[in-house]
Order: sequence, then structure tokens, then C-alpha cells
Amino acid sequence: MRQLKLAKHVPFVIDHIPADSHIRPGHVPETKKYVVIHNTGNYDERCDAAWHNGYIHGQAASPTPREASWHFTVDDKLICEHIPVHESAWHAGDTSFGQGNYYGIGIEICVNGFPGVYEGEAYEAWEPRFLAALDNAAVLTAALLKLYDLDLSAVKQHYDFAPEKKNCPQQMRYDFETKTFSRENGTLYNLFLQKVEEYYNVKGYIK
Repeated sequence: MRQLKLAKHVPFVIDHIPADSHIRPGHVPETKKYVVIHNTGNYDERCDAAWHNGYIHGQAASPTPREASWHFTVDDKLICEHIPVHESAWHAGDTSFGQGNYYGIGIEICVNGFPGVYEGEAYEAWEPRFLAALDNAAVLTAALLKLYDLDLSAVKQHYDFAPEKKNCPQQMRYDFETKTFSRENGTLYNLFLQKVEEYYNVKGYIK
């Protein structure tokens, strides 16, 4: 098994949901082709990475779970791994053997505390924490690209696999200039890609 190596230290918790859980498909593709970026959509202040770890374990134990799963949740303090990275998960909305679910690694970035608007004092107070979460997610994404010999073009939005259904990662897709959501011009999404590239090119990175 290849080892994931981060370009800088971020606290990392591995707490896999049970292998026999309905929401852990257990499919093992021959390789991985994508890293798929999501925002959690949970604005409650409590809904950080540790909370989502508890949530997905609760779903895994439920007799009637929400049919969704993903590999990692990231916030400003922590990375949690819920499903082994070499397995598939149900996060891209394109069926069990769709390109996103089968070949993609799903990363959920926490948006806890988001005030529901993209300007004003409440947003300005929230944004630094989200930027820290983006930075941690960029560290993880760069490491995953290295692990699977992928380049930056392999980083995808949830939207790419479910364009009719998902404006995701929503907070990252917002274009502050036009005040609309955009695939190509999301202000924080493009900042995130810059950070991924920087971490990908860290000198001395050991694969």
C-alpha cells in the first residue's frame, strides 16, 4: 500500500467506517483518476471535521442510512479519513460505477459557521477560518495527486459529475467580481488550486 505524505504537518485522524457498512461500497478500482472537491453544506457552528466523522459513523450504523459517503473531511484544524483512499465511495452523484464515485477521491471541506452571505462583517469574520480549511485541504489534495501520479487537471468539483444537481463546492464556486457561481471563475476555488499547485511543487517532497 502506498503511503500518503503531506507537504506540511496537519493533524490527521484515520477512523474508517466498518467494511460491511452499506455506505462503504468496497469497490477497489485499478487506480484513482480524480480528487473531487466538495463543501459540506452544513453551516451549523458545530459541524467541523470531527462532527462529520461522527455523522458518517452514525450513518454507517443506521439501518436506513443516507446513501452518501466520502473519503475525507477537512476543517481548519484537522483531516479525518473515513474510507480507505484506494476504495470507492458515494460522493459524486453519478452512480456506483460512475467516473466520480468509482475513480474519484471525495474531500468534504467544512463550511461551519458560514453566515449565508458573501459580504459584510459576518462573512469577513468567518472567511479566515475557511481559508485555513482550504489550506489544509490543499495540502491533502497535493499529496493525493502525488500518490496517484496525477496532475492538477485531476482536481474536480462535485459539479463536474452532477452539473444538473449540484452547485458544489458552493462557497468556493462564488465569483466575488460578478456575484454569481462559476465553474471557471470561483474566487476561492481558484485560490485553492493555486495552493494545491504550491504544495505539489514543494521542494524535497518525498513520494
